[in-house]
Amino acid sequence: MRVPQAVRSKPYVGPRSFQTGEALYGRDREVKDLQGLLIAERIVLLHSPSGAGKTSLVQAALIPQLEAEEFTVLPVMRVSLEPPVVHRLSSVDSSQLATDNGRRTTDDGQRSQHVNRYILSVLLSLEEALPAEQQTPPAELARMSLSTYLDRHPTVATAESVVLIFDQFEEIVTVDPTNLAAKAAFFAQVGAALRDRRRWALFSMREDYVAALDPYLRPIPTRLHNTYRLDLLGAAAARQAIQQPARQLGVEFEEAAATRLIDDLRRVHVQQSDGTMEEQLGPSVEPVQLQVVCYRLWEQRFRGGAVDLQAGERRITTANLATVGDVNSALADYYAERVAAVASATAVSERAIREWFDDQLITSQGIRGQVLQGEGQSQGLDNRAIRALIDAYLVRAEKRRGATWFELAHDRLIEPVRANNTA
Repeated sequence: MRVPQAVRSKPYVGPRSFQTGEALYGRDREVKDLQGLLIAERIVLLHSPSGAGKTSLVQAALIPQLEAEEFTVLPVMRVSLEPPVVHRLSSVDSSQLATDNGRRTTDDGQRSQHVNRYILSVLLSLEEALPAEQQTPPAELARMSLSTYLDRHPTVATAESVVLIFDQFEEIVTVDPTNLAAKAAFFAQVGAALRDRRRWALFSMREDYVAALDPYLRPIPTRLHNTYRLDLLGAAAARQAIQQPARQLGVEFEEAAATRLIDDLRRVHVQQSDGTMEEQLGPSVEPVQLQVVCYRLWEQRFRGGAVDLQAGERRITTANLATVGDVNSALADYYAERVAAVASATAVSERAIREWFDDQLITSQGIRGQVLQGEGQSQGLDNRAIRALIDAYLVRAEKRRGATWFELAHDRLIEPVRANNTA
């Protein structure tokens, strides 16, 4: 029997974020609450632990809901884009954009442009969705304030309600951290743009950087007092995220198998009063880890993406978890692939990365250790590699009292990491 095209798809996205048009399960309440708060309060700060799925929530669920309410949602913006090389412009650290008509006098008496890299990054993000003939030349963008750009934007000019979305907004803190004047100027321009009450704004960021925004918030209407915290997935929501995608393709992820997978993903090690470690079920599941495991289970259960239409073959059972691809092997395979990719991208040896996990992030007692960030390297590993491991959701960074500490992203990774390193 010919397999319909629909069942050749993979219902799980793996480690990447969900995109607009893809179904996001297990977050109905959060989407409703966030949408209501944003519509009512106009300016909202969305924050969460790393790996909770903020980008997925915004792209796949919130944006379609806002558009259904007849809001005009502009392309999602980032502040971290590298400024392009603009003819006869010099990108410099500046206190503001377009001050003194955007010009300053250099030591040799010639005129050059004052470019705020964060504003320019936002404008470049907004340009991406426009047809080529409507795009503004980079040299002109570099001279433009955010308010001026929005006033001239072909979509904004005719819209009654416009939503601006700043994703991964922690980058305003982490990118070029010493350029404080340019950051202050960025917030001043964003605040000026948001004084127009036809404009809504959502700022989405990791919660460990929220406090670092405090020095800059005075120009922002409401000073980002309206916040929404996105937590990790609870057991009931995780069950929906596991079962519903498969069900949409005609495959039943059995209750017993889903329960076993959820319990496996939320196991944590808790130290007892006598110093021994006891394994317990934690309250939540990391969405990224759930998607990685389910993606690999699907790949191994239905190789090539095609589902056998025999009724007995269109189920995922507890036996499949053990024989086709259990949680440990799925996480271990993902770890191995990400470590190899980071090693290739950063020219740091794979052996050095693996030894860092074994010696620094996992203690001899089999629990998570912590590493204090150093200058250039942290306990022997290049910080470039560590940042790439954070992006791969294998490592978590936490700021405490001005210092950054690294640790394994989740207890559940300890056993797969150790086993894969040994192998």
